[in-house]
Amino acid sequence: MIRTEPLNKNYTIDQINHLIDTGHVFVTPFGLNRTCYIVVNHKPFMVIATDISIRGVQLSGAWYTWEDLAAMGGVYESEFEALSAIANGA
Repeated sequence: MIRTEPLNKNYTIDQINHLIDTGHVFVTPFGLNRTCYIVVNHKPFMVIATDISIRGVQLSGAWYTWEDLAAMGGVYESEFEALSAIANGA
């Protein structure tokens, strides 16, 4: 049975590097149940990250693939980052 396990401070650096090298460690771009911003029609739109997976993210209950979000203009942790992206052509 495969299941997820949290990393803890008892892992050695070699064990962590092995997990990274074999693709078993992922970092999420933002936390669950936190607000973030997507770009819709060149305007920042606040949503809540309700779930995150390897292939996509659920924002305020709607699933988006990472490719769809990139095509829309991206997803950002703060409104300032979203506005900066819009100003730079997102």
